Amino acid sequence: MNFLAHIYLSGDNDLMKIGNFMADGIHGKNLENFPLDIQKGIILHRFIDTFTDAHPIFSHSLKTHFLSF
Repeated sequence: MNFLAHIYLSGDNDLMKIGNFMADGIHGKNLENFPLDIQKGIILHRFIDTFTDAHPIFSHSLKTHFLSF
């Protein structure tokens, strides 16, 4: 589901979708070897992950989930 959400949040730009989809496999900050729209997709993916990981609902769900074991 994570990949579907990332692709959906990329809008209609196919290259941004590709960048957003492949971003988990791209490490570091040197993105200049990729086309600009793929770079934007990678950056968008990282922004989405940072936002969701820091969101209070996500943090609460982790605590709730792990407390139930």
